[in-house]
Amino acid sequence: MIGVLGPGVNGMNNKIGIYVRESRDENGENYETIETQRDLLIKYIKDNKLGSIKRIYIDDNVSGTGFERDGIKALKRSISDNEINLIVIKDLSRLGRNNAKTLLFLDFLEEKGVRVITYDGRYDSKKDNDMVGIETWFNERYCRDISKKIRANLRFKIEKGEYIGNAPFGYEKSQHKKNKLVVNREQAENVKKIYNLYKQGYGYRYIAQVLNKDGVRSPTMGDWNAVGVMRILGNRVYAGDTVQGVSEKISFKSKKTRRLPQSDWVITPNTHEPIISKEEFWEIQKTRNQRRKRFGAHKGTIHVFRGLIYCGGCKSIMFARKRQERPMGYICSNYSKLGTGACTSHHVRERELCDIISRDLMKLFDDTEMVNAVSEKLLHDRQIESKESIHKRLKKQVEIKKRQQEKLYLDRLEEKISESLFIRINTQFEELLLSFKKEIAKLEDGNDQSCDKQIMVHKFREYIKKNGIDNEIARITIDRVIVFEKDDPYNESVWKLDLDNDERQCLKQNGAVFIEYKF
Repeated sequence: MIGVLGPGVNGMNNKIGIYVRESRDENGENYETIETQRDLLIKYIKDNKLGSIKRIYIDDNVSGTGFERDGIKALKRSISDNEINLIVIKDLSRLGRNNAKTLLFLDFLEEKGVRVITYDGRYDSKKDNDMVGIETWFNERYCRDISKKIRANLRFKIEKGEYIGNAPFGYEKSQHKKNKLVVNREQAENVKKIYNLYKQGYGYRYIAQVLNKDGVRSPTMGDWNAVGVMRILGNRVYAGDTVQGVSEKISFKSKKTRRLPQSDWVITPNTHEPIISKEEFWEIQKTRNQRRKRFGAHKGTIHVFRGLIYCGGCKSIMFARKRQERPMGYICSNYSKLGTGACTSHHVRERELCDIISRDLMKLFDDTEMVNAVSEKLLHDRQIESKESIHKRLKKQVEIKKRQQEKLYLDRLEEKISESLFIRINTQFEELLLSFKKEIAKLEDGNDQSCDKQIMVHKFREYIKKNGIDNEIARITIDRVIVFEKDDPYNESVWKLDLDNDERQCLKQNGAVFIEYKF
């Protein structure tokens, strides 16, 4: 229907701006294209001899609930520059579906002396301003109802166990069943690595550093950080369950979200193949809760003897403790949790232990037989590879990165990603491929010396001289450290330290610290 034009609209002196907007999330489809709207309004203006069209302003596939749209911004600039005095739109909802913001925008147009008319004949700002509040309220109500219907539909899908949104790291969406997660085998191995490292006592930041060192790309295709590792360790999806409805948009007018209470989450168990067993997942959650209680927020620090030092009295693990104006040390965990009723502190200083071990290792490195033993240990524990193994691994990495690069090209051709994102990620791929190729060339030239035992041990020795003992060095070289206090009951069947009578007597009278090396 073409409405009756108000007085003073006809005339070739009008400088007209056409505004068209289409949002494909309305009714779930694009029922009328931008081009159809535009051509309809051009014909309408010509048939009614409204004036000269100066510019067409377009917002394609943009919601009407917000006013931060490129087309609206351009329209405002033209109005401020006095280029437009008449705006023609299909209907008032094209301007927006937010009642308050639409009214503010119409006030702005009125102040600038710009008239607005709609093709459907329901609004002309020169005569219909008294009714505009009702019209915009109706448009907002429509959008609110659509938002509720979309939320209800999503909730229904989530409750059925469908995974809405992007697949988490370690999974991908099934090609055969809609919203079904299937395991991405390559990424799943790295998820398992994260869980295994955490079980060994490593913190979030350290695990992130290991992943970055190994060239593993994060879910955002950037570097890993402590937060990313923490999210994977706490995500129940890896145990085969779907947990969604964790957050929601504050309202249909806003892009901001709020986190919902856990009682409102939608949890559907056993919806897909797990990467981590449920037993292991919940054991990890228990460990995380214990660490939060004992140590507060974890800052990524791995204490030197974490997981390696034991109380000689009650056989429990010892915790790192640092009190004000006192050096870092370790105390019995039973004593820490339960007090003197369970055990005594067995306090030992970290620095003193590190100094003793450094001196011991320097002496060991002067022994030819020990050099061989240490180098074999390094080959095993630090997973130092042979030339053939390194060459094969690097070749495989090149193939993987090339396949990923091809997928990236296809995504860009199909306009699934922006050009700027494509350039950034492709540059990262090129840099990785170049570094792999350089390493391969080194190997093929025969210049790689990574497996030379003498050089390896020399580097290891120099590292200790420069940096001292850290957790990685301690784990490679030490089986365990046992701290005995005076009068601790010694149980040979538990500790198996092969002590003679004099040594046992000395231990009982004075206490002792035993360091067991791996070679």
